[in-house]
Amino acid sequence: MATNSIADIVEKMKEGSITWGWGAVCVFNRERLNRVLQQQWLDKYDGSNYLPTFSGTMDLNTPATEYGIMKNILLGKPLLSFEPARLDTSRAKLTLSILGGNFSVHDKTVGLLYEFDITEAHGYTLTVELDLSLVVGVIDRLGRVTLDLSKGTRFSCNLVGPSDSQAKLGEYFDQRFKALPPEEQVYVLGILDLKGGSDLTPTNFIVLTQRAPGAAVAGAKNAADGAVVVMVKLRGSAHGGDIPPPERFPYLIPDDSDQDYSATIVLAQEYVDRSDDDKLELIHSLLFPGQKNTFVEHTRREPADLVIFGSLAPSSTSLIIEPGVHVMKAGGEPVEFKAYLNGAAMDVSWSVRSLNSNTSAGSINPTSGLYQPVAAADLGRELVRNIITASYVDPQTKLKHKVQALLLVTTQSMTISPGVVARIEGETNTVTFVATALKGATLTWKQPTYGRLSATGNTAIYTPPSAAVLLALPEFTVVDTITVEDDTGETVEAAVVLTRAAPTLEIEPRYSANVGRSATVTLTEKSGAPATIERIWRVIGDGTVSNDGVYTAPATPRRPYDIVRCEISASGMLVYAGYSIIKLASHIEEARWSGLTSFKLVSLRSDQLFANGFQQLSLQAVIQTNGDARLTQEEEDSLRMVYVGSNQLVPEVPALQEGIEDEGSPEAERRWAQTRDFNRFKPYPGSAPRETQPEPDDRASLPSRVDVFMVTRATKATQFYALFKDELGHPWRSDVEPTPGHPDGIIQFTPVPPPTPHIDHYKLTRQRIDGGGGSDPDSDYDFDWYLKTTDYWALTYLREGQVGVDFLRAEVRGLRSIVQWESPAPNETMFSYTGYGYNDPLKPSDGNIMRYETLLVQNLGLPVQTEMKPGHSLAEGKFRIGLFRCEHSDGIRQDQREKLHPLRAKKINVYLTDDEGNQHSLAIGFPASDRNRLYVDHFDDSEQV
Repeated sequence: MATNSIADIVEKMKEGSITWGWGAVCVFNRERLNRVLQQQWLDKYDGSNYLPTFSGTMDLNTPATEYGIMKNILLGKPLLSFEPARLDTSRAKLTLSILGGNFSVHDKTVGLLYEFDITEAHGYTLTVELDLSLVVGVIDRLGRVTLDLSKGTRFSCNLVGPSDSQAKLGEYFDQRFKALPPEEQVYVLGILDLKGGSDLTPTNFIVLTQRAPGAAVAGAKNAADGAVVVMVKLRGSAHGGDIPPPERFPYLIPDDSDQDYSATIVLAQEYVDRSDDDKLELIHSLLFPGQKNTFVEHTRREPADLVIFGSLAPSSTSLIIEPGVHVMKAGGEPVEFKAYLNGAAMDVSWSVRSLNSNTSAGSINPTSGLYQPVAAADLGRELVRNIITASYVDPQTKLKHKVQALLLVTTQSMTISPGVVARIEGETNTVTFVATALKGATLTWKQPTYGRLSATGNTAIYTPPSAAVLLALPEFTVVDTITVEDDTGETVEAAVVLTRAAPTLEIEPRYSANVGRSATVTLTEKSGAPATIERIWRVIGDGTVSNDGVYTAPATPRRPYDIVRCEISASGMLVYAGYSIIKLASHIEEARWSGLTSFKLVSLRSDQLFANGFQQLSLQAVIQTNGDARLTQEEEDSLRMVYVGSNQLVPEVPALQEGIEDEGSPEAERRWAQTRDFNRFKPYPGSAPRETQPEPDDRASLPSRVDVFMVTRATKATQFYALFKDELGHPWRSDVEPTPGHPDGIIQFTPVPPPTPHIDHYKLTRQRIDGGGGSDPDSDYDFDWYLKTTDYWALTYLREGQVGVDFLRAEVRGLRSIVQWESPAPNETMFSYTGYGYNDPLKPSDGNIMRYETLLVQNLGLPVQTEMKPGHSLAEGKFRIGLFRCEHSDGIRQDQREKLHPLRAKKINVYLTDDEGNQHSLAIGFPASDRNRLYVDHFDDSEQV
């Protein structure tokens, strides 16, 4: 039964407007926003802005007596929840699951306390409390609701139990996130298009969060549920509104069962009588990252404000992969990936690449999507992270669609946490073991030799043996093996190291991780006892140890851990005893590099570029290692350009942008920006590709070649070097490696001021479309003899009067139509009005639309042509003005159309970006006392938009 039905919401809205002075309210619920987040998280793997794995050491308590070591911690998709939300704030909580890696906890006196490998099934997470924020682009005029992990107010991680230790881990992640490039940690929940000309076009907004009804009740099942509330200022309102009191604002997502309601739009009462076209424009202003989701209306009501209940649904161009995230064992059965477009299975092109391995990516059938992992013996890393990519080109629109899935390949299908833990005689505290299996198999726990195990499903509680039992053992150190078996007979083991008393002998290293097959580890005891006293070294496990403490791992490990113990006795009495824990690698490590022989930067076309923020300059970092192994994909993806002198990273081009925004925007301070994505703008004129070697398809080939693109608004030549990080997070610089200050590791680029076009470089060319005439576009005959006509005026631009260019972006700001009467006489009926068209190359079927000012459409008294005349569609990148001339027979007097007077004697202000990235601000209008022709001039920024 619904507890927050549409009927309930509408009843509350009957009391009066709930918009609190705002023009509109948009609300999106948690479930669908989390889908948007997951899509972005996977989309980031298409480039270089995905989150890296985390490795490092951190204190786990205030006295700094315990510390943790994490290795290759891989964070999963972010999930939004609303436990800290209040309607008068923008607070929310983000939870990121931990998909893989290793974590160990150490005591500075005792040594290793416990250690384990991680899978997502263990349920370990990183949580971040943060504020949603608003970012508005200037060029693209898009307002973005964003989540920025670097601005989290509180981090916490449950890899450890005590709350203070979880906070310490959170502090570590907080510091690491603040050091990451913004593009790796910013997610966009929603976008409002601010470019329209209607009174219902959004112009600004604020972001709030709201908990679902009943979510705040202790123990509520929906405790995490809630919504993002966007209070929107519209173009038709002079001011924004107030923040509504939480107790007086209804929760606008209904829970009726007839539809999957996940989004709601409210239009303020004062706008309810506007045309449906206007209301649709408001709805169409709601965009989502990658255009993969759209608002779908289900139900509308009008209690006072207009409320539209709907859902956030995948768009018709939203390509998805199933499964989106998958974990499998090396050597296991193949898995078939499927791609769906608008719910239908699609034939796509499939490919696979590994982020952290050059040899273990496996293979995928390019047409069927059947993935085959490498054999278990060939897996070169303990956990290989692969990216599966599906590519598709729409045969009608020619638009390219690409989507990613994350595939993790591991050495074993079962894991147990913790993998090893120590207990001393007299310690009665239990150990909770959690086992996971990839296929959700039934698990069977075997009783250990010394302690006692109480198991339920995939969890078992281990109780150490009593002190009496331990004291009766003949050995000072023993191992209790915890074994779990699935229903296929596969097993996984953990080890509990038991000692009769606290170890009195320190052995270095106390713990060694991932020791390879037949590898050696030199162990040293720190007793300080005379050399004449005998040391007895023994191994609990399959390895061997020499009398001087050199441990040799088994050639074929049967268990995950060996325990090497050392005992020193005098006169038959045990004086010192201690042990070292050896974790044996479950795979044969692939070859790695240890240094560089060359790291140089090469410009691929030109050392110059227009300083317009959008034209790209391409370069390549060429990196030769000192061995047979090249950089991994992840190491290549970490490469960034850095300013020589300041050693500051060059900022990245912000997500969903093609370059640096124009002057006056926050991004304008970014004098240079870098990206790994090739954009649409042509390179610097006259620059030709230089001789380079293409990036080889074979990941084993050397050297590594990494392409980078730079854009700028700077005025001076600037020098850069490149930096990348290896798998342990250590930086390598092109100006230092392998030879400090080597000139090949530093590159200089020179900005060129964008060309200043003369007004004569622009041209408006008229074509008679309807009404007769048209033989001579420059003749007055077409106007004197034909009074009711349609002309299309094409705007063209010749750079420096010679080179024709297209417009890749165009926006009309302010009035979208203007009107001119033949004379100032009140009873004048001869007049003209305009519309405009622009075929955006990024929007399919955009070349047939004629757009108008809403004021004109509502008050003209004549139907307008919303589509281009047949046979006159606009080519991509072209802009035109439609000029429509009316005569006496239309019966429209000037004094009877007072609502159109704001459109008289005005200009259309057009902002264009050409295919070289240069920007143009133009004004198009009627000459004085001439309703027949149009002229173009530079737009004066001092004029009102």
